[in-house]
Amino acid sequence: MDAAQWWIFLPACIGMNFFPGPNNLLALVHGTRTNGLQATLAGLGRLPPMVILLLLLSVGLESLLATSHTTFQWLSWIGAGYLLWMAWQAFNTPVVIEDDETPLKVSIIRMSQSEALVACTNPKLILIFYAFFPQFIDVTEIVSTQIMVMGITFLVIEIASIILYAFGGRWLQRRLKKQKNSRWLSRISALALSAAAGLVLIP
Repeated sequence: MDAAQWWIFLPACIGMNFFPGPNNLLALVHGTRTNGLQATLAGLGRLPPMVILLLLLSVGLESLLATSHTTFQWLSWIGAGYLLWMAWQAFNTPVVIEDDETPLKVSIIRMSQSEALVACTNPKLILIFYAFFPQFIDVTEIVSTQIMVMGITFLVIEIASIILYAFGGRWLQRRLKKQKNSRWLSRISALALSAAAGLVLIP
């Protein structure tokens, strides 16, 4: 990958990272329930699965994963089912909006685990690494180095998208707080999670 290819890869990567996919919608929901900083820290839980996938790509295991259609199907259903369960919980549990001075009793570890699970069960993330990345790899150069460059670029942009959606959720929380209507926050959270489930299932 030369500089010209990287500048082509960059905007495409930005578009994929900032697209409202399952993990980004989950970060938005977490932002509505806690605050921007906590939701951002929880969102970092999606990064380890991404690093593992990048390592697998660098050692040449993409062909094994690409041929496992059954695995992709199971991942889709598991991920979608988990998100729909979260949507049901969100719809039936009114969001209690805390004041800025009140400590928020939401586990960052639990939210981070949710982020990691959604990342692991999102086959589109696997396709990004094993279908999109190889298009920019120059086989005449060291492949692992190129994957490292693309991987670092992807992860930095991913962190930026986590921050955007996490603080976007916090902004939404404040807007609904002013309107004294936390029930709408529950419905919006449920809708976002249901949409995330649909994105996992859509081919």
